[in-house]
Amino acid sequence: MAGSLPLETLQHIFSYQTSRLTPCTCVCRQWQVAAERFTFADLHINSADLDDFRRILPLSNSAGRRFHLRSLYFKIILPEYSVAARGHYETQDDRDGNNKVFTQAITSLFEILSSWPKYDCYMSLQIYARSPSDWQAEPDWTIRRTRQERGYAFPEEELLQRRYQDSYLQLMGKTGLPDVKCITSLDVSGCENFRNIAPGAVSKITVHLPRLQTITARLCDKVRNDTEMCDGLGDFPTVAASWPSSLRHLQLRYEPRYDEDYIPHSTPGPNFRSLALHQMTQQLESVDLSETMIGPELFWPVDANNTTPFWPNLIQITIRYSNAPASWDDSVEPPDDQQESPFKSKYLDELSLAAGRAAQHMPRLNSMEIGIGSSSTPASHYYFTYDAILGEAIWAISSEFYVSKKAQQAWDVAAKRHGTAMPSVVVCAMDTHSSNSSLSA
Repeated sequence: MAGSLPLETLQHIFSYQTSRLTPCTCVCRQWQVAAERFTFADLHINSADLDDFRRILPLSNSAGRRFHLRSLYFKIILPEYSVAARGHYETQDDRDGNNKVFTQAITSLFEILSSWPKYDCYMSLQIYARSPSDWQAEPDWTIRRTRQERGYAFPEEELLQRRYQDSYLQLMGKTGLPDVKCITSLDVSGCENFRNIAPGAVSKITVHLPRLQTITARLCDKVRNDTEMCDGLGDFPTVAASWPSSLRHLQLRYEPRYDEDYIPHSTPGPNFRSLALHQMTQQLESVDLSETMIGPELFWPVDANNTTPFWPNLIQITIRYSNAPASWDDSVEPPDDQQESPFKSKYLDELSLAAGRAAQHMPRLNSMEIGIGSSSTPASHYYFTYDAILGEAIWAISSEFYVSKKAQQAWDVAAKRHGTAMPSVVVCAMDTHSSNSSLSA
């Protein structure tokens, strides 16, 4: 009787109980097959489970379970450390041990996935790392809260995440990762509640995913000194050719970190980060940069007069940065075309101009959004939106900033190239006292 229902009917019924299907797999073979469509859609494994992972998804299965796999969540388990070690920062030996485990885990996973036939499945891969000894890995919330309170009261005995905040997981040596063709989306959680993963490790992983279409990365910058206000994307590649040509979507949250006594002083300018992203974006359809400080070179490098950039596929670009240093609005004299307005940020006007020039070479562009604020100067805000369908380019700025006629004209040309007969270029004043940042003409 259990096997009397058609497979499609069973799967429809099971779709309403996807979280309680494990017992159903024991009823009969047909129920097992029907349930596996859901139980194998999203798999959570860790680096200690790889032998089991290989066993339950064997090559002899002729796709089968692999065909249902859509998302693989891979937790890398780093070595444990003692209670006494909680009050000490990681040593180089600790880092080397973590890197060895990290490298072996990634290599083993890729060896398994690379052995699968090319068209068995297409799935997303999420990677993150923790040690069972990390306070945020503690499964008992009461113990976790106790450790957190102890860290605040006795920081010399319980460093919490400060123990490893300056450590970055690297792929050691020439790892020789095999190509994995079943991964179309990569999600790397390398900061916040998890261990830092070095941008270079993300890059090496990405290079070996020839069918990758989407990459989402939450990374934490290394500690900078007073000469590194605008260094590059860590060890991200500076040449887009090293990334797969299939890549279409980039979502990057790249948080900067500074020494406690460091006060930024230089204005954002030419930097490897913007140049690296400039090359990457020219093959993409969407770009979302959060907490990623960029310069005009992202859109229009200084040598662009020799080779005109072109973004044939780019549809949407969003940039948000809420922690710009106060130094970005160093005072300079206003240009001749706007004597009546204060001009405190040459950088922002150059950014507007570069973005406008670039938009003229983005034939599919639908929208662009750039929002920048200064934590040290709450009244300083820059917010720009462009809607190609409406032909509207709108700057919402505080009184600290200025938009030149040259930049406005660049966006007027961009809107016309996108087919708008009567483009609208507007500069508005931002109400910095309103939490909604209301606009007034």
